[in-house]
Amino acid sequence: MLPFLLIACAPPSTVGGFTVTAADGSLTLTDPRGVVLVDGLRFAVGGGDEVLTMQSGSYQLVDGDTTWLALDAGRPHGREPVLSIPFTDDSGDQLGVVELYPAGTEVLRVDVVGAGNRVRWDAPCTGGDTFAGLGSHVDVDHTGEAFPLWVSEPGVGKVDSDEQPDDWYFTGTKHATSYPDPFLLRPEPFGLAVAGTPRVEVDLCTGDRWTVDVWSANATFLVFAGETPLDVVNAHALAAGTPALPPDWAFAPWNDAVGGEARVREVAATLRAAGAPSSVIWTEDWKGGEETAFGYHLTAEWTVDTTLYPDAPTLDGELEAAGFKWLAYFSPFVAETSTAWAEAEDLVIRDEDGAPYLFAGITFDPTSVLDLSREDARAWAAGKMADAVDLGFDGWMLDFGEWLPPDATLASGDAMDDHNAYPGWWQATNAEATDGLDVVTFSRSGWTGTPTLSPITWGGDQRTSFDADDGFPTVVPLGLGAGIAGVALYTHDIAGYNSIGNSPSSKELWFRWCTLGALSPIMRTHHGAFKDDNWQFDTDAETLAHYARWGAVHTALFPYRRGLAARAQADGTPLVLAPFLLYPEEPWARTDAWMLGSALFVAPVTEEGAAGRDISLPAGASWYDYWTGAPAESGWYDVAVGELAVFAPAGAIVPRFTEAPDTLVTGPLDGLRTLSDADTERTIRVFSGAAGAFTEADGTAYTTDGTATSSGTTAEVLTSGTLSAGGLTLTINGAVERTYTLEVYR
Repeated sequence: MLPFLLIACAPPSTVGGFTVTAADGSLTLTDPRGVVLVDGLRFAVGGGDEVLTMQSGSYQLVDGDTTWLALDAGRPHGREPVLSIPFTDDSGDQLGVVELYPAGTEVLRVDVVGAGNRVRWDAPCTGGDTFAGLGSHVDVDHTGEAFPLWVSEPGVGKVDSDEQPDDWYFTGTKHATSYPDPFLLRPEPFGLAVAGTPRVEVDLCTGDRWTVDVWSANATFLVFAGETPLDVVNAHALAAGTPALPPDWAFAPWNDAVGGEARVREVAATLRAAGAPSSVIWTEDWKGGEETAFGYHLTAEWTVDTTLYPDAPTLDGELEAAGFKWLAYFSPFVAETSTAWAEAEDLVIRDEDGAPYLFAGITFDPTSVLDLSREDARAWAAGKMADAVDLGFDGWMLDFGEWLPPDATLASGDAMDDHNAYPGWWQATNAEATDGLDVVTFSRSGWTGTPTLSPITWGGDQRTSFDADDGFPTVVPLGLGAGIAGVALYTHDIAGYNSIGNSPSSKELWFRWCTLGALSPIMRTHHGAFKDDNWQFDTDAETLAHYARWGAVHTALFPYRRGLAARAQADGTPLVLAPFLLYPEEPWARTDAWMLGSALFVAPVTEEGAAGRDISLPAGASWYDYWTGAPAESGWYDVAVGELAVFAPAGAIVPRFTEAPDTLVTGPLDGLRTLSDADTERTIRVFSGAAGAFTEADGTAYTTDGTATSSGTTAEVLTSGTLSAGGLTLTINGAVERTYTLEVYR
């Protein structure tokens, strides 16, 4: 048993509304409402010399010795705003201090400053413990698990534990993730976050206590309180920073197109001919691509491939005229074999001898990464991004961020200390390069603060399969965890990416995944690693029609999704919500459904060959089938391969375009229905049985009054006013004259 900071008994103290009581060698923290958040809290400090090695963006821990120091604490002293608890060793020498500060409304800051390079938070398990959060993972409730929070490749496929397999450099552990976040949520409710970017290891009741170990000499813990778990999630998001909103055009579907100018033109023409709404063509191989044994992979260049894209500005002009923005791709890698090496060799990370630190990269060429702690390295990358903008690109994927070897040397110091900071550095470089421009970037790696720098996050490179370890079923829990971490705008590769160890995507998988994409914050296709083997949106006429239909569903929901995004910016509420955040009786471990805002319960079929599924609708609301308006209850639902089960609770208000436009790029554009055209009309779907309210991003507000006695529809042209149908009245307070159609379901 480890020795801990021993705290003498003392009268309760108040810190920013929290009550701190020291007794029996531990602390009790009580929130401003009188709810005990944690009882029996102890701290320990220690020293360790563990070593991590990297291969292919994955990390193996080579154990060293960890020594924990026995500490004796004096009596707490001080008064608001600071409560200070000094601690000493057996000889009476002071080794450090625990200090508590108010850090905002219902936020308590706990600083532990001591000897060594480890700090531990330690609290007893209660027997009914539940832990959510900690980033984007393939599960949501982490009770009974122990794992590190360390930015890494998630692996191609996963084992069902956190014990590293023999091929640890390839196959991921259960909690290996590109996007860990040191914020956990408990149902008291309260949240605990670790400030900064140190490695963090959690043990969540594998024994009789739960611990959070911080690999740092000093640690800052933030305790968040609130009335509900969602209040706590929002408080954490606000403290970490809410996202800037992308431009309107980002809220229509994105379509990838690689292989050269002819394929880009073909994709654009196919989408428009099919009437499939889309505002974005994404061309990741703008800098080159080649077929390898592991699929079609990008070259390591930083400039346009003039063989594949000999006249990028002309192509961009054609895409703009057709209502498309054009996105590219960047990563922080610099390969020794690339033309960029001569420019950037002095800007990459160094080894112990001061030479460029090289490892086997994605293409197995000797590769390094930019030392983004250096201003000149960031400026060099930003210059390449500016060149892409000059060619006509409107943004890009900012990939990777996981491959910083912990034994590298940075201009800022030790890469071990800054490893988890690297995604933020990469995203900040992109944010600085695009500041003030009408562009969009999106990323997969992250840590606390990522949403402020890169507002769109995708879930990584899932298998092109129904496999439960890393395929289609994982898209939901990854999104739920991302939402708890503060990610407002979550997206995923429709039909997945990796086909190593599993089959390429099938038509069934593509259909199922596409429907979930339509009810996601951002809808985006990807060709996958084996582009010629995977099923694509235009593989046959039926698939193209399916995509056009669901792309229209997604685009028509722009007023609703854009309104949710504005709320996320204002108060931190993510678009993808775990059901338990809105319905307290829901199990925290649930991974088969998400709420898109508070109005849409989305329950995909993720099992291959299934004709439907059992759906448990959350208790605490009356439910309707969103598509038909019929009352709904929990039970079995037939869900054809081309369909998606979506439900709405009583009181839900869902504004949408009456007719989906071809593009959310503003017009006029010859022959196309644009955002400007679609914005003149709204269809407001209202589900009776409870009061409801919703506000769009442009400030148009909707509220309901009364209970419908029947379903009904009515329409009127107005700016502000009321509409009534079936005995229910909808009040509209807006600034834009539109044709409003009210659909009431009872």
